[in-house]
Amino acid sequence: MVKQIENNRTLFVVSDLHMGDGGPRDNFAADNKAAQFSLFLDYVEQEDGELLILGDLFEFWQANIGRVLIKRMDFLDRFANMQAWFVVGNHDADFEALIGTRMLAHPFFDRMTGPFERIIGNKRYKFMHGHELDPFNQDGTPRWGRILVILGGLIEDRKGSPLLSAGGFSEKALLRMGRGFLWMWNNSVSWLDKNHRSQRGVWLSDCRNSARDPRREKGILALYRQDHLREGYDVLVTGHTHHAMACNGWYYNTGCWIGLRNNFLRIEPDGSACLWEWKNNQAVRYEKPARFRKASLL
Repeated sequence: MVKQIENNRTLFVVSDLHMGDGGPRDNFAADNKAAQFSLFLDYVEQEDGELLILGDLFEFWQANIGRVLIKRMDFLDRFANMQAWFVVGNHDADFEALIGTRMLAHPFFDRMTGPFERIIGNKRYKFMHGHELDPFNQDGTPRWGRILVILGGLIEDRKGSPLLSAGGFSEKALLRMGRGFLWMWNNSVSWLDKNHRSQRGVWLSDCRNSARDPRREKGILALYRQDHLREGYDVLVTGHTHHAMACNGWYYNTGCWIGLRNNFLRIEPDGSACLWEWKNNQAVRYEKPARFRKASLL
């Protein structure tokens, strides 16, 4: 695990941009996301902030790796100039074995890493994408989640655009693919819920922005809580579920940039943290929305 030394810059954390090749499967290409994210990067630079991209920067489950990198080269150049850190997620896990090998020539990948810890203020923060503790995604091996997303991509090819404007993938889309795949998905969710039911406690009621489908959200949150207690750090920060969340000071989820809201976490040098969103070309404090989409653990 990489440990970085303390500094005096504000840390901006984003995740789950799922940058694709610009084609009909690319949610980041829809709804003017690229232009909005560029404005957000301007904001980070104006704040003299440090940028951490916490996984699923790229969408390799639905696109050719080479085409994605060529399409997003301008962003790679800018990330390198900003000296941004990049933690590998499950949708770009094809890079995981290349961490530290220098096989990727672009300087952005010099700061590609796995989960790491950093002391910020007087708090010990742990940063990871979140799939590392998800039994359906944790080892980077293609599994049902990747297969389902590929099948969704075939529908998006025919439709000519992402399945949901400003939304990404959903179980409703999976339902259209066939009852057999939905049966496998529901059984996987039931297994996760059953095996971690005993880990739930009062602390779950302290969480804000819980998912509309509590079984999956609580199941993965229970795994994060186990890691938090076992490893003894103060604060865990992940992405992965696409739902921005703050949980009683010990856990933050950075949300995503392919949904209705473009979320990020701002961590001050004193160790305090707060969820924000990029809205109407500016940064605003994140407020609990009236209704939630189902979280996606794919």
